[in-house]
Amino acid sequence: MINRAALFNGASALVLLAGASIYIHPAVALTITFDDLTDTSLGFGGTVIANGYQGLNWTNWSVLNTALFATNFLSGLPSGALPGTVSPPNVAYNPTGGEAIFSSSTPFTFNSADLTALWSDNLQVTVTGLLGGVTKDTITLTPLATAATLETFNWADINEVDLLAIGGTPHAGYSGAGTQVIMDNMSITTPEPSTLAILGAGLAGLGVVRRRRKAA
Repeated sequence: MINRAALFNGASALVLLAGASIYIHPAVALTITFDDLTDTSLGFGGTVIANGYQGLNWTNWSVLNTALFATNFLSGLPSGALPGTVSPPNVAYNPTGGEAIFSSSTPFTFNSADLTALWSDNLQVTVTGLLGGVTKDTITLTPLATAATLETFNWADINEVDLLAIGGTPHAGYSGAGTQVIMDNMSITTPEPSTLAILGAGLAGLGVVRRRRKAA
């Protein structure tokens, strides 16, 4: 014999738990410092960031240990690498100077990132946020070559960010030139669990109870 009261109470509890989960599991911003990666190049150009790192896909991004870069590769000659390091020892950068992309299969919010030009002043860096290949947000920035600049985006409901740098003039006294851009302490937020999906699960549970009651 079906215990109708128990089934109803169980379904009610499911709905209550679903409602509670909306408050128990708020969205949390993730700050990606790249400091948990290892630059196996010992500063000689950096190491490619593998897809899947922090749940994202990475195109034309490498992790660079900037202290080793300054010591080993540049032999103490200056660049924007050390000034652009907000949290040592690592940063991410576009090693070829070309377009760099990070993306996800699910939407996220791109909150902020610290950006620095590695070699050049007056570098024009266009950052674009897309959803399913369609542009939703875009801005052109001119990061410094002598210090990190915290750039705030707050772009919600995107699943791809493209960064493309052009132009610029070699910073006086630096040992190289190019359109490489350093990024550190990138912050993203993944979406909260869908309220409708959670409530839908609860309603589905109630539907099961109603069907069983009819069958009884």
